[in-house]
Amino acid sequence: MTVISISSQIGSLGSAITARLAGKLNCTVINREYLFKNYFTDLSDGQRNRLDESSKFYLTEYKNGKSFKDIMLQKVAEECKNADNRNMDIIIQGVGGNAMLNYLNIEHISIRVKDSQENRIRRIRKQNNIDEAAALETINVGDRRSKRFVSTLFEKDINDIENYDLVINTSRVTADEGANLIEAFAAEHHIHKALEAETKNNESMNHQKENVVFKNATEEEFAHILDMYGIEWVYEPKTFPIEWDIAGNIKSAFAPDFYLPRFDMYLELTIMDQKYVTKKNKKLRKVQELYPGTNIKIVYKRDFEELVNRLNGFAGDK
Repeated sequence: MTVISISSQIGSLGSAITARLAGKLNCTVINREYLFKNYFTDLSDGQRNRLDESSKFYLTEYKNGKSFKDIMLQKVAEECKNADNRNMDIIIQGVGGNAMLNYLNIEHISIRVKDSQENRIRRIRKQNNIDEAAALETINVGDRRSKRFVSTLFEKDINDIENYDLVINTSRVTADEGANLIEAFAAEHHIHKALEAETKNNESMNHQKENVVFKNATEEEFAHILDMYGIEWVYEPKTFPIEWDIAGNIKSAFAPDFYLPRFDMYLELTIMDQKYVTKKNKKLRKVQELYPGTNIKIVYKRDFEELVNRLNGFAGDK
């Protein structure tokens, strides 16, 4: 089951993308009309108008001591749970979906659809048969209300793209392409989540989020061994400056190949000639002198198998 939130600027094809995606996934779409039809079933005309006009009205009591916001959160949480039980997808369009799902601590994919003001004005004019000034005012009012709704109910900024997993610019992407992008993104997300859960259960590191490019085959082999024994690792985690020129620029530094967080240990693998190993040893001593307490070890080729056996022992003691 995947929960997808789609937030869009007015006139940016957000509704068209949502409709196409819902058709592909054959799933429920929770939007503003869905709230009024299924959650707030006995509204007076006055209440409906107030909800349309005022974000703060969602904080007032609806029934049984609960506010409109309370009911909305309760119902969305129930729908997500039911969808999970049936292994069905669900889309929340607008209504502060991303901020709401974060508030409810529900795992989801968050999408933001945006476009240029010029394109948005053109679409609004065509849809409503109005002039450019009226279209611009429609956009400005819509943007202000969307921002106020999310800010008032969830204290978040709807325009902060850091809040979204994927931003779709419909000045370059059609509605069909946008729906295809989200569908592909969701499928890949399923794979990553499965791998993340597997590595968490094994207490090893998930490297799917990082494209690790090793310098040589020995480093890659060592990383595979660490993964095999469930040893968390970070590749080239830190650089230690050890020499500076008169202007304070770094002349020489030492960057260990691996860091093992569980052991608070940096490791430098070496298969080089002895003369280069000697230089590495000098750098290592300099690091220990300048950064006391730093645990760094050089792993020579002949010690490789011995270290693997030690790590195997540590992994078995967990």
